[in-house]
Parts: sequence; structure tokens; C-alpha cells
Amino acid sequence: MLPEGDDFLFAHALIQESAYSTLLRARRRELHLRAAEWFAQSDVTLHAQHLDRAEDEHAPHAYLVAAAAQRAAHRFEAALRLAERGVEIAQSDADRHALSCCKGELQRDLGDIAGSIVTYRTALAAATDDAARCDCQLGLAEGLRVSEGLDEALGLLAQAQKIAERDNRLAELASLHYLRGNILFPLGKIDACSAEHERGLGYARRLGLPEAEARALGGLADAAYAQGRMRTAFHHFSECVAMSREHGFGRIEVANLSMQGFSRIYLNDASQAREDASAAARAAELIGQPRAQLLGETLGVFACQELGDAQAASKHLVQEMRVIRQLGARRFEAQNLEMQGRLLLDEGCRSEAVVALREALAISREVGTQFSGPKALSALSRAVDDNGERTRLLAEGEALLRLGAVGHNHLWFYRDAVEAMLGAGDPAGMLYYVDALEAYTQREPLPWSELFAARGRALALALQAPLSEATRHELLRLREALQQAGFRNYVSAVEAALAA
Repeated sequence: MLPEGDDFLFAHALIQESAYSTLLRARRRELHLRAAEWFAQSDVTLHAQHLDRAEDEHAPHAYLVAAAAQRAAHRFEAALRLAERGVEIAQSDADRHALSCCKGELQRDLGDIAGSIVTYRTALAAATDDAARCDCQLGLAEGLRVSEGLDEALGLLAQAQKIAERDNRLAELASLHYLRGNILFPLGKIDACSAEHERGLGYARRLGLPEAEARALGGLADAAYAQGRMRTAFHHFSECVAMSREHGFGRIEVANLSMQGFSRIYLNDASQAREDASAAARAAELIGQPRAQLLGETLGVFACQELGDAQAASKHLVQEMRVIRQLGARRFEAQNLEMQGRLLLDEGCRSEAVVALREALAISREVGTQFSGPKALSALSRAVDDNGERTRLLAEGEALLRLGAVGHNHLWFYRDAVEAMLGAGDPAGMLYYVDALEAYTQREPLPWSELFAARGRALALALQAPLSEATRHELLRLREALQQAGFRNYVSAVEAALAA
């Protein structure tokens, strides 16, 4: 054992190095092993490093334990260095595999998606058994999901599922269905997304693992959001956030806090959604979760734009684009440009808005239109002057909605279409899209859609004929409701109708 009660200090590092170099290799190994034993219970990092210098066969596994401890403490860069050293000295296939997967996860945590993909591809090529292949396929699919390689990710999950089902690997099956549901979400395959998250929740509950259950609840909430069932989405997201707080699942909490805020907007609580955005973005940055930070900044853009706070929305847009470029998340780049276009429209800069929205649409068509394509088309329909182009844009958007798109597209598209028809002085067109909005939310009515449908109908009536007393009262009611909800951008048209 090391001596207790006595401390030994060298006057200079060169003296230490000189003394160290005079020790025979066997003696050095013996001292490092004794030091490793000393630190085994108090400092897992020093334990691993001394085993390493002792050239002990247990050093790689010790580095894995130390990396996991640093990751749990949100010290991702330190954890990555430990995992990388473990990979360098690993001798067995099992150690090399476990440390490579750990390294890939940490790279993803740090936002190095390209590096994570390379690490998992290398590990997959070197996998010596099906269990290792399954782990690598799941890790690689997770990275590809972020970097838009969705088709390859789905193929990897299909391969991993065969192994997991054959070997009854329940934890992997829970992760697999959760991950597939997340991939189907931006593809607009809504029913399939929901079914995958239901399966994931079932496996999580069979395992009795709160973390897997919290993830699955978040997945079910995503599916409800994708279906436009925002009340249900808010309920599931709230459950997920509460469970994550109870058990200390910080990464799950910050990711789903943003989504709780997104769904909250459609309950006419955009002010609280803005608070959710700031809290989620700050927490995600603090614990090094760039994807969760991206969601927080995106929510900030949505909520502030809804509230008519262009300055705050612009700040969130800048931060969002920084994280988008770090992650290579192209579908969010399309949405970022779309929101820039919307802010320009709010400020009356129509020609600049058209440029931004056309660029957003071009990227959306490149990476897949299901995530934000329809609402980019509807925003552009508000910005163009040509009636024929406006009609073509709205027809294309409706066609995309019929093919399948994430729920916010339906809601924003129909509201935009009402605005476009209002600008064109077409009350019949306004009523057509009001009916479409109400039909979409018939399954689960929302305060947001009810407010904007009523506004669209009242403004259409005001266009058709002089105001009746009933229409005037309705417009006054709507003005108050819009002001209470904070939707400042939508008050002026109501006031103009009242003044006319």
C-alpha cells in the first residue's frame, strides 16, 4: 500500500522524471498497480490511468468506467479523451467494441456527428459477432438521423431488429423502435411513427427501466405532435419531462422541454413557450447537448414570431443557425430560412421575404418536404404578388399535405392560406381554408385553431358585406382574444375591418 500520512513532493518536474526513469520497469509497474488499487474507490480516472501505466490488462475496461463517470457528470470532452485512450490500448474485441461505441456516443454528445458516424462505421466493420453489430447499427443510425441520412438509417435498423428479436434483446428493441419512430417523424409517416413509439413504450415497461419509458413517452408525444394532436402531445411531453426530472435524466428532459413548448403554442400559451425555449436552450448548452439546444433555439424562433417579437426571434435565429451548421441539420436550415422569411413579411419587406422563402423551399425539396415544405410554400404564397403563382403554391402545398407531413405544416399552412386569400381580397378562398383548418383539427380541437378559424371567418364576412352587428361583436371578441394570447401580428387586420 502507499504510505498513509506522508506526502512526497518533488521540487521540480525534471527531478521527478529523473527519479522515475531510474526505476526498473517491473518496479514501476508494481508501484502503478499499488496506486491504481489506492484510487479504485475514490477516483476512477486516476485508477484507469495508473492501470494503463502499469500495462495492466484491465486498463481498457477501467477507461470505459471512467469515461462513463465523466459523461454522467456532463464532462464530455474529458470523457472522450478517456474513451480514445481506451480504444488505443484495447487488446480484446469486447473492450475495443465497448470503447468504440462509447467514443461514438460522446462525439454525438459533443455535436461531432460526422466523427461519430466514422467511429461507428469503423466499429461496425470490425464487429466480430451479431451482438456487436446490433450495437453499432443502432449507434450509426442515430448519427445518420441527425445528418439527414434517413434512408440508410432505416436500413440499419431493419438489420438490427433481426438480431435483437432473434436474441430477445429487449433494451435494444426499446431503443430501436424509439429511434425508428424519430426517423419517421420528419418523413411525415405519422401512423407508422406512432406505432413504433407504442412498441418502444411496451418494451420499456417490460424492462421496468424508467429511462427507456421516459424516452418512449417523448416518442409518443412526438407522434401526437406529428398528427396535429397538440393537446395529447403536450400531455405526453409533460409526463416525459416530469419523469425525467424525478429520475435525473437531464438529457431527455432538455430535449422534451422544447417539444413541450412547441405543443404549448397551440394551447394559446406562446408566452410560456418562450420561457420553455430559453430554459431548454440554456440547459442544453450547459450540459453539452447541441441537438437539444437546436430545438430550444427553434422553439424560441417559433414562440417569439407568434408573439410578434421580431427582435427576440432574430436573436434565436442566429443561435439556431450556428448549431444547425455544427450538426449539419439541413432540414432545420430550410426551416430557419422560412422563419427568416416570415419575419421579413411581418416587417413589410416582401421582396426580401420572397428570396429567403424560395431558398428555404429549395433546400426543403432537396432534403425532403415532409418536415417543413408545406408551410414554406404557404408563407411564400403570402409574399408573392402574382395571383397565378399564389394559386400554384397553395395547390402544391395541399398536395404535399395529402402525401403526409408533420402536424405543424397543416396548422400553419391553413392559417397562411387564409392570410394569402385575405391579401388577395378573396373571401370565398378564405372560407375554404378556414373549413380545411377546422376539418384537420376536428379529431382534437385546439384553442389556436379555433381562434384563427373564427378570425378567418369573421374577416371573410367583413369582406363580403357591410358589418352586421353580430360580425362587429365577433371582431371585438377576437381582437381581445388575440391580444390576450399575444398574437400581435394578427390584430391589425381585425382592427382594419372594425374601422372600415
